[in-house]
Amino acid sequence: MSREDVKNMIVQFAKTYEYSNLITIDEAGFPKGRMMENLPLGPDLVFWFATGSQSNKIKEIKNNPKVSVFLYRPGDHSSISVQGNAEVVTSDVIRAEKWKEKWTAYWKQGPTDPNYALIKVVPKKITYLDFPTHKQEVLEL
Repeated sequence: MSREDVKNMIVQFAKTYEYSNLITIDEAGFPKGRMMENLPLGPDLVFWFATGSQSNKIKEIKNNPKVSVFLYRPGDHSSISVQGNAEVVTSDVIRAEKWKEKWTAYWKQGPTDPNYALIKVVPKKITYLDFPTHKQEVLEL
């Protein structure tokens, strides 16, 4: 399978998911997962998440930017596992670009709310497991 085919397969898989599991490393050095709302995944394969700027995950990412994102399809046990580096994004331009009106329930001031931040996950490695066929595709970036 070509590199572009694998990329397209990953994007198509991720498009069907509203949530994924973001895994950070806590201050004791243990993995810590939580469900996060996915923002659309583009061909660059960069994952984006919205969160509170004072959240534990922000502190954990600032302490150790190595993260994992995991998406799992229970119907056939297929999955995507992403390993990469995360960064906290507070740019007003990017926050406005990614903003969803429903988030006003959390951030009353809208996309300029100081407690609204984005997490950008730039993948280094993505593993796609097609469980029914027992095939695995690994994309190194």
